[in-house]
Amino acid sequence: MTELVRIGLMAILGTQGAYFLAIFLAGNTMINWYEWGTFRNADTVFTKTVNVLSALFMGIAYWSGKRVDHHNWFVKRIYLLGYAFLYTIAGIIIYELCDYVLRFIENH
Repeated sequence: MTELVRIGLMAILGTQGAYFLAIFLAGNTMINWYEWGTFRNADTVFTKTVNVLSALFMGIAYWSGKRVDHHNWFVKRIYLLGYAFLYTIAGIIIYELCDYVLRFIENH
């Protein structure tokens, strides 16, 4: 069971990283795609679930893309690389902490 948690965590972190790359390459197209795939006024369980899953798998990259949207093309790419670098470091730390906890659970 702990291995499934590790695989799920890697899937979430990897999807975020891939969406960073997609925003880096396609820019506003990917930001608009994210907005089209979520619901503004989520009032049912289905729409709330779609929004939560979208945010879980692509939310940090989307937030970063929206945050640098007002800059020109070159500066936007530099900032996105910076955010992706910080996300990579944070992702490694989060994964290692979760892996440590899961290994502790396995051994006790």
